[in-house]
Amino acid sequence: MSTWYPSFYPAFRCRADRCRHSCCRGWEIDVDEQSAALYRKLPGELGDELRRALFADEEGWHFRLDGEERCPFLEADGLCRLIKRLGEEALCDICALHPRFFEELDADELWGLGLSCEEATDLLLGEKALRFVCRETGEILDLPGLVHYVGLAVPRETLRYRPRIDEQRRWEILRRFGKTEPIDEAWPEELKALEASPLPQACRDEDYQRIYEYLLYRQIEKAEERDWESIADYAALCTDFVVLWDALVPDTAGHLRRFSEQIEYSTENVEILMG
Repeated sequence: MSTWYPSFYPAFRCRADRCRHSCCRGWEIDVDEQSAALYRKLPGELGDELRRALFADEEGWHFRLDGEERCPFLEADGLCRLIKRLGEEALCDICALHPRFFEELDADELWGLGLSCEEATDLLLGEKALRFVCRETGEILDLPGLVHYVGLAVPRETLRYRPRIDEQRRWEILRRFGKTEPIDEAWPEELKALEASPLPQACRDEDYQRIYEYLLYRQIEKAEERDWESIADYAALCTDFVVLWDALVPDTAGHLRRFSEQIEYSTENVEILMG
């Protein structure tokens, strides 16, 4: 098995207390069985806190969030009390691995960083061109080369982002995104604001090409069960969404992060947009 990852992957470091959009707030925190077993038998005051924070349902173990949807172990300084007291090795899997993702595609494995993380988004946007590295050999490929390497026969033109945002496309974007399940109360209002946004007068293709390529990369594993055209359509739709939002308020990193938070961490929402 060959393992591939984007060239910026090894540079990732959690911003911890410097993060403006902490993943320790607003997200359900699943706890793997091994970590839950450790927490349930940990002695002392911290062990008592952990046992009060844990609960189980039919899907497994979780942490109870507080009234502000914060992890109970997120301290006022933005740091994790479990890391402070026990070290990083005591983190449950999801906290230790986020925002990393790992997907298998036949004989290959694809690693990456989810774009709901502001550090991951900034790393992607800081690249001049998106490249992928083979962990075992050090070989470097662009996206067309990687797609060919993993054995996908796709039309080459689907690997190039071509913006086409007119009034009809704007309403198509808002109609399809409007079908998704909102992550919070702000999301429908954000979509509504885009109804009156100006249309992009010009789009610098190269500024959004690597976003489009990375969205394709994120969904390559679906090529085993879906036609490639639906995956390319999804990537184009989502990139167009960021372009449209940028026409209203320029903030590519913020809009990309917010899109990912709403869509990429919901299997149902991804499926809705893919049709």
